[in-house]
Amino acid sequence: MTAPFQLLGQWIGAANAANASGQFDTAVGLCRQALKVAPNLPEAWYNLAIAHRGRGRRADALDALKKTATLTRDSADAQNSIGLEFLELAAFPEAKRAFERAIALAPGYPFPHSNLGKLLERQKRYKEAEAAFRTALRLQPDLAPAHANLCGILNAQKHYVAGEAAGRRAVELAPAAPVAWSNLASSLIGCKRFADAETACRKALDLDRNSPEAWGNLGQSLAEQFRLDEAEAAYTTALALDPAMASLHSGLAKVFLEKGNVAQAAEELGKALAKDPDDPEILAHQLFCLNYLPDRPPAEMTAIARRYGDVLRAGVTAFDAWRCDPDPARKLRIGLVSGDLRRHPVGYLLRGPLREIARSEFELFAYSNFPQEDDLSAELRQHCAAWAVVNERSDAELARQIHDDRIDILLDLSGHTDFSRVAVFARRPAPVQASWVGYYATTGVREIDWKIGDPWVTPDDEAGHFTERLWRLPDSCFCFAPPEGAPAVTPLPSERNGYVTYGCFNNLAKVNDAVIETWSRILHASPDARLLLKARQLGTDELRAALLARFAAFGIGPERLDLEAAGSYAEYLDTYARIDLALDPFPFAGATTTAESLWMGVPVVTLRGDRFIAHQGESLMHAAGLGEMIAANRDAYVQLAVDAAADRQALAALRAGLRERVAASPLFDAARYARNLETAWRGMWTAWCERGEKPATR
Repeated sequence: MTAPFQLLGQWIGAANAANASGQFDTAVGLCRQALKVAPNLPEAWYNLAIAHRGRGRRADALDALKKTATLTRDSADAQNSIGLEFLELAAFPEAKRAFERAIALAPGYPFPHSNLGKLLERQKRYKEAEAAFRTALRLQPDLAPAHANLCGILNAQKHYVAGEAAGRRAVELAPAAPVAWSNLASSLIGCKRFADAETACRKALDLDRNSPEAWGNLGQSLAEQFRLDEAEAAYTTALALDPAMASLHSGLAKVFLEKGNVAQAAEELGKALAKDPDDPEILAHQLFCLNYLPDRPPAEMTAIARRYGDVLRAGVTAFDAWRCDPDPARKLRIGLVSGDLRRHPVGYLLRGPLREIARSEFELFAYSNFPQEDDLSAELRQHCAAWAVVNERSDAELARQIHDDRIDILLDLSGHTDFSRVAVFARRPAPVQASWVGYYATTGVREIDWKIGDPWVTPDDEAGHFTERLWRLPDSCFCFAPPEGAPAVTPLPSERNGYVTYGCFNNLAKVNDAVIETWSRILHASPDARLLLKARQLGTDELRAALLARFAAFGIGPERLDLEAAGSYAEYLDTYARIDLALDPFPFAGATTTAESLWMGVPVVTLRGDRFIAHQGESLMHAAGLGEMIAANRDAYVQLAVDAAADRQALAALRAGLRERVAASPLFDAARYARNLETAWRGMWTAWCERGEKPATR
């Protein structure tokens, strides 16, 4: 053997070591030396591909990998390794061919099945990926990476309980595997066990400080515990490690939203979309976030919503026939799709109307997308002919179930909020589809035919804000049941305190800088008054201090503010005894909080808006017969709040009779609302029947 051939092994070993240490130029030189002597040496081509990838020369890396693949067509192990390199380069067709070749050569070899699952996961073909991981585990039940991968893919499908089981098995088999701990943390976040998730994240980071996934999961677990500065730092670290990961910007946006930095949140979501413009979850998050901003035109949100609908539609085959008899007068099957059929504003909104729906005319079928149920879920379930928990079903599976249930009218009650299944509507599982309570703007999904509104939230001149047609209920699109266990209305607190207390119990994310500036003007004009804010975010010193600083920027000191965390529902209702007048935020006006305030005898000052969400207060005030509490602009809002609080005699009289007044109004008349809703459903159904639709024969 000549000297150069004797050196081949040394060159390849040195090239391998150089790649491992990041010395990619050195590795290229060593590989080229080897290839001069042995042009068909697969180890040299493989190491050359890794070196080119490290140098950022993707095309050269692909060429080297293709050569390696040709030279190793009969080696399952080599094809599997080559497939992983193709996957690193996002060369999905080539990776798939390599993994499938490895499987054909060695059907009992588990690793190419598991790696094929990784490829399918990258392509968001989650069900196929899950099947590949399960095949690997059938072949080798103790294969820890496959358990970790299975955990990840179950998380991607929101099957968090099953994901946790797979994650637990992965860390049991490989306790030193950071990916297993990070994926387990993601399952625990999905199960809402945030402290446990934080522990798992920190275990992953003890094993690998450079894992952007673990840092991102840590950020999410901390944010859910309202440790927002720590969460922001974790997300920032993750982005430094992997600037291309769009989901990290989306997570960081949620942190900024909780902090009240809505503009910053929108900016982060813009960065996320620049990196992944076709991610429907990021688009949905952006739509949700923009509702909090006072200065973004509705046309911008409508355009983004349309984009969301287009993304959903791509690659989806919608139903075009249904087993629904187009008889305008027959009993109808109504489907309710929501993640909020529980103690949630949507659950409270449904309570009264569902009780009053005529069972002889309509059957209700609930599809609940939240894994846990509570006492309100049990109450709502009593009014339904069928109830299914669907959070672990794919969009295709849920659409098929709804279609097989022969639903005539399908109602979305979540829109772009958490636990939504609005993507299912793009598959049109029902002939008539509508957006009802639960979301306060257009969904952007053209397959949703109707948006149920009223003359105030959906006026004629704002029809262009919606991809849906508008169906206006005559009184209000909102109806509330009296709060359970509500205490009696108390006398005006200013009569015993000697000063006025304004209040707002809405989500703190609604309290943007424009709201703070306006409320500060009210306090300056009422120098003895105080402002009581109650929100879940105010349970942390961090957010309390941040809010105090925001008010201080407008000249309001901490002695004028009472900041309280949310407590029990009974304690929350009791707190209304301590405020004289409620202030509605804008543009994201209150709904449930406004109705509860009125029931507790506390009138609400609201601002006329320019979109559905900003009109909510108007709708409620008109329905309650309190149109005089609607201000035309921010100056009028300040004056209305100051004048109403100053006239204590009138305010006391209004408070004393307000519960009886609103109880007799359309706002709390569930029977009247149910009749209006039934008329809407029947009208939508008749419109479909009159188009001459035919039922499916299959």
